Amino acid sequence: MKNARILVVDDDRALLDALPEALRLRVDGIQIDTSETAVDALERIRDTDYDAIVSDIKMPGMDGLALLHEIRELRPATPTLMITGHGERELAVQALRGGAYDFVQKPIDRDYFVASLERAIQLRRLDRRVEQQRLALERHARVLEHVDDGIFLLDDEGVIQHWNPAAEAITGIDAEEALGRRADETLPGWEAVAPLIPVAAAPGPGSVEAKVVPLEFDGRELWLSISGVTFSDGIVYAFRSLTEERALDELKGEFIATVSHELRTPLAAIYGSAQTLLREDIDLDETGQKRLLDVIVHESERLSRIADDILFANKLDSGHFVLGEKKVDLRALAQDVVDEMRACFASRDDISIDLAVPDALGSLVGDSDRLRQVLINLIDNAVKYSPEGGRVDVSVEARDGGVRIAVQDEGIGIAPLEQRRIFGKFYRVDPALTRGVGGTGLGLYICRELVRRMEGRLSVTSEEGKGSTFVVDLPVGVASDGERGTAVAQTA
Repeated sequence: MKNARILVVDDDRALLDALPEALRLRVDGIQIDTSETAVDALERIRDTDYDAIVSDIKMPGMDGLALLHEIRELRPATPTLMITGHGERELAVQALRGGAYDFVQKPIDRDYFVASLERAIQLRRLDRRVEQQRLALERHARVLEHVDDGIFLLDDEGVIQHWNPAAEAITGIDAEEALGRRADETLPGWEAVAPLIPVAAAPGPGSVEAKVVPLEFDGRELWLSISGVTFSDGIVYAFRSLTEERALDELKGEFIATVSHELRTPLAAIYGSAQTLLREDIDLDETGQKRLLDVIVHESERLSRIADDILFANKLDSGHFVLGEKKVDLRALAQDVVDEMRACFASRDDISIDLAVPDALGSLVGDSDRLRQVLINLIDNAVKYSPEGGRVDVSVEARDGGVRIAVQDEGIGIAPLEQRRIFGKFYRVDPALTRGVGGTGLGLYICRELVRRMEGRLSVTSEEGKGSTFVVDLPVGVASDGERGTAVAQTA
């Protein structure tokens, strides 16, 4: 009981002198304050958090029961022992009902009194320790509220007892939905992956290596890097999402495979044509030589476009790309691009490229070369993904405060899930090349980035087997009185 501090309250001066002396002889290191009135005692209690309080019940003015009520208001955790006179059993019962820890009858049995007081002091110290631990847990919990990793605690029954905001943000499951429920009811697939997750016996750097496991949340597949640590109340799991990193790795793999294929095809054509030209045992006429040279030129240009796409995408990512700003005649630009694309696909007699543009469309300020690049890419895609031919409609129209360019085809269309991904870097609708559609998977990514830098928006609507429509909305003013001119359809 060393350093324990108690308060004795009694209007009997003789008892206030004798009782502390008796306690000091029996309890080592105890500190004792005394008060002759309840009013004075309350002042001390407000200033000092005592380990225990001893008070007489019968005192002039405010009696012990009234003081006990005030103590319960001021210091509800402080144990209070009440001293009662002989035969005052009813008062003792009232004191216990009022929250007294114990009562001691006069004449005081010193041994019983000391034992009861020591228990009260021990109880108060345990209460303080529990309170300190509670506060520490609250501090730790507040810390966990601000970490980037998802944190959740499972008790021995597999029930979630803690679920921090990062866990909510990563999984989309809020704390109210998770807390108090079993993990296998809250986390789809948990029962299958839980045995795979490494759990350390104690925290420490390098104690375990996190396991990357897949879990599905509302149709979304998340790849989580997760590990756990056991402690007395269960297992604490920490996790972070590697979904984007994994998706990027998959896209990089697809990109490497695609680029390898895209490079291999023109290189093989160039190599084969060059080898044929070098052969002395084959007599080529001028027409044959020109045909092989045309192949070399065409495939070299194809290689150059692949390299340009890769380098340009990297330039966009680096942040060093700056758009030009000049007056752009959008009507003339659209006409030039459509004419160019008609010439490019002149050999495709199964497809037509139509243009609808207002008869008088004003100019706008922007980067004409990059806008041309976007339009060429969208039309090129529309033709490539229309293997059975059909019509590609290009339309330009003025809208409130801006302009809309749409490219519509009658091709293979895009599955709903793929529509979310087609603007991603390296992503291709047909990565298996089953339809023979080539490309690096960078075209739509470049288009989206260019339109975004023009403060516009590129979107798509599509239905499998019925074609797609790509729409570019640019929030720029159309400077013309012919904003609402008549649309003129032009057909190849």
